[in-house]
Amino acid sequence: MKSKNYYIWGVVAAPILVTLALGFSAKANAVELGAASDYNVFVLGDISQKYTDIEGKLAAGGNVNFVGGLGSRLSGNSGNVVVAGQNLTLSNGQVYHGNAVYGGSANVSSNVGFPQGTLSKSNPIDFNAAGEELRSLSQYLATLTPTGKTTVQSWGGINLSGSGTAFNVFNLAGSSVSKTNYFEISGDPNSTIVVNISGKDVSLQNFGFNILGTDKQKVLYNFYEATNITASGISILGSILAPLANFNFNNGQVNGNVVVASLTGNGESHNYLFNGDLPNVPTNQHTPTPVPEPANLSGLGLIAVVFGLFRYKRNQVTCLK
Repeated sequence: MKSKNYYIWGVVAAPILVTLALGFSAKANAVELGAASDYNVFVLGDISQKYTDIEGKLAAGGNVNFVGGLGSRLSGNSGNVVVAGQNLTLSNGQVYHGNAVYGGSANVSSNVGFPQGTLSKSNPIDFNAAGEELRSLSQYLATLTPTGKTTVQSWGGINLSGSGTAFNVFNLAGSSVSKTNYFEISGDPNSTIVVNISGKDVSLQNFGFNILGTDKQKVLYNFYEATNITASGISILGSILAPLANFNFNNGQVNGNVVVASLTGNGESHNYLFNGDLPNVPTNQHTPTPVPEPANLSGLGLIAVVFGLFRYKRNQVTCLK
């Protein structure tokens, strides 16, 4: 009868081991920028831009009013290239390499092309949950202890020098950024750079960026207090996290993710998505959001149930002896 016991355990153990393997390998946090990770531009409210390009994907929780090219640097069929939580207005241009979906109504001119996709009504993103997650991330990053050296020159230049570690944090006053005429970051080639920028109103105008050592796709500018950001005459190297800010952007480009509350202007967004490594937000830092949860807890619960079943089966087998 022992062999029967082993058989029962073998039947129930296999799925448990699979569950545990999947559970313990799963991350408790979402991808680095959560729901915004795959989007060149992710706006929690409305976006209104004309005569410009967004090379990657666009998502907005409010209305999308856009004239220009969308998704030109994507490849194949990339799924939903444009997501409008409410109304979608496309007056001219193209949606490349995928679909456009909207949650409210659509006003799309006949000269707007969808060469590899379709236009349909759908609401695939929970923007309220995404907003909570992104605001929590922004606030948490702002609490991290600076690791590198920050120098603000009397002539207006800003130099940020990393400590050589894989993760560097810098703190800057928005007033200094608004006055600068040169912005330089240096760090280890594998270093993720977070630049926390304070202030409710910040301006980025007519200055150049220079990144040494690390790559622009590992640089994140965290405007954790800003409610208004203006930018013009500039090529921003790195991604912007400003979930509270209205971003008025003209005559320039961002080479990275743009995560803001609302967006206006004709500034271009180039599809160099953030691929640095950020620390996990503590679980007590924010209200729980639809972030993939670790399966290990459910796996442990399953183990308890199965062990109970195993003991019951064993007792039955014992009674039959």
